[in-house]
Amino acid sequence: MHDMTNNLNQIISSTLLPRVRMPGQYIGGEVNEIRSEYQPGDIAVALAFPDTYAIGMSHLGLAILYKAMNDMPGVVAERVFCPWVDVAEVMRDKEIPLFSWESRRPVRQFDILGISLQHELCYSNVLYILDMAGITFRSLERGGDEPLVVGGGPMSDCCEPVADFFDLIILGDGEEALPAVVDEYRKLRGQNLERRDILLSLARKFSYVYVPRFYQCEYDNEGRLKSCRPTEQGVPECVERAVVEDMDNAAFPTAPLVPHTQTTHDRIAIEIMRGCPQRCAFCHAGHTRGKVRCRSVEKIAELAWQSYLNTGHDTVSLLSLSTSDYPQLRELVETLYKQFEGCHVGISLPSLRVDKQLKDVPRQVTGTRREGLTLAIETASNQIRKAIGKRVTEADLDATMRAAYEAGWRKVKLYFMVGFPGETEEDIMGILELAAWISRLRQEVAGGVAQVNAAVSWLVPKPHTPFGWIAQQKIDYFRKAKQKLLEEKKSLRGASVKLKFHHLERSILEGVFARGDRRLSRVLEEAYATGARFDAWDECFDYNRYLTAFAKCDLDPAFYAHRERGENETLPWDHLGGDNREQLYKRLQRITEMLEI
Repeated sequence: MHDMTNNLNQIISSTLLPRVRMPGQYIGGEVNEIRSEYQPGDIAVALAFPDTYAIGMSHLGLAILYKAMNDMPGVVAERVFCPWVDVAEVMRDKEIPLFSWESRRPVRQFDILGISLQHELCYSNVLYILDMAGITFRSLERGGDEPLVVGGGPMSDCCEPVADFFDLIILGDGEEALPAVVDEYRKLRGQNLERRDILLSLARKFSYVYVPRFYQCEYDNEGRLKSCRPTEQGVPECVERAVVEDMDNAAFPTAPLVPHTQTTHDRIAIEIMRGCPQRCAFCHAGHTRGKVRCRSVEKIAELAWQSYLNTGHDTVSLLSLSTSDYPQLRELVETLYKQFEGCHVGISLPSLRVDKQLKDVPRQVTGTRREGLTLAIETASNQIRKAIGKRVTEADLDATMRAAYEAGWRKVKLYFMVGFPGETEEDIMGILELAAWISRLRQEVAGGVAQVNAAVSWLVPKPHTPFGWIAQQKIDYFRKAKQKLLEEKKSLRGASVKLKFHHLERSILEGVFARGDRRLSRVLEEAYATGARFDAWDECFDYNRYLTAFAKCDLDPAFYAHRERGENETLPWDHLGGDNREQLYKRLQRITEMLEI
């Protein structure tokens, strides 16, 4: 095995790297890389991110698991990313299998392959990873000499479209759950058990482990899911989510890897809070991350300082679903400002919610290198904001922006959505009016308009939310909204507003797979066979591949995206954790009443 790895290492260096663009993405050996010598009896874990190096290296979850796994005695964890299309061509031509970044060991030789499920458009890349590694797609057809394929991440609790490709899926927080599963797997493997028996034992032992092969799905004559029930005793009817209770003592990398090449987010990322008290009606993460758990100000400051010393990054990004809901935000920002005074380190506050507390934040970070403010407003309609639980008032927005402009901010990014129930054309056009008002407001405070970037996405109804039952708007609705906003923008005077729109067809495909069932695995296989991969990338995405695949599988994408579900219909995620279904539906009814739909 050691000789095989050495041979592959030489082939990669001499044959692959000279023939690809940006070879620095594939060489490994970054600052703070963890490289452990594999010993007989060790458990080798490949942590795969289903996107490029530049995206995966920016992902905090991967960095956390990388540390958590390598902190375990007898475990060697290495990284795997998706090679770009040019690299894949060379790999196929030269018969180079997908390899790990640390030791360049073939992924198929690892004991466990963990793949993070970040969003619906990464599903084709799950097959891409398996294919490039030479691993059988379907769990039931996988041989005993192949790695245990483990899934996790945000989509784990609505994973039915890819369930057949995984041996097991961990729901919820992974930094404690994955080490526990790996430790138990080590014990079971030592008993020389068959693959099926190992999986059954894991499903029975851990309430957060979902083994799809032990659940049988049935459908009615109209194609709706009738049931999805366990077929083995001791396997839970409903899989729970793993929850990390103590954020201060949870695994966290204070020496994150420093990439060789530019990545999407080249900065220190600190998760300050997990969970969200707002639970907006459209937000899957808000309804599935569990109760709010915060890191202490002292711990955050310690992590940020140690990360700065170990990386030299000049920006600290404070991450959570809603950073402004962190209860000690003012104290935290002041503490970080004092700690990094004179270091030319910026404090980034992404995806903020506008409220009374937020208006003080811009003043608190005066004197640091200020990043642009990012505010999630979602809709220009006060009525819709109130109905969906987005507590944003015009008074708070006015106070926040005035404070930001007084403190020297010149750029603002706003997030909006189109497609809410009860939405009118006036509501949609209000997006541009609100963005223009925020731009002009700076003239009153500091002279000169602000640069406002308004990002408009198309509502995708998500599982485990009140909107899980509604129909997604059709593509013509979104297309007309985009056209009207662009036409109206031409008439803007005295404001600086840029509009950016999410991809229309991709949003529809997200809507299909977000609430899809296991039959969609056939669609994914068909689409992948014709070239589907990197579907989140404009240069790779081809919607027609999927339309052809749906037709070949005799499935209608509108059935999944544009169909309203009945109150009592069995949903493909009912057996996978989440908030109380009855309460979610009651909230949908309240929203409908508030919007007079």
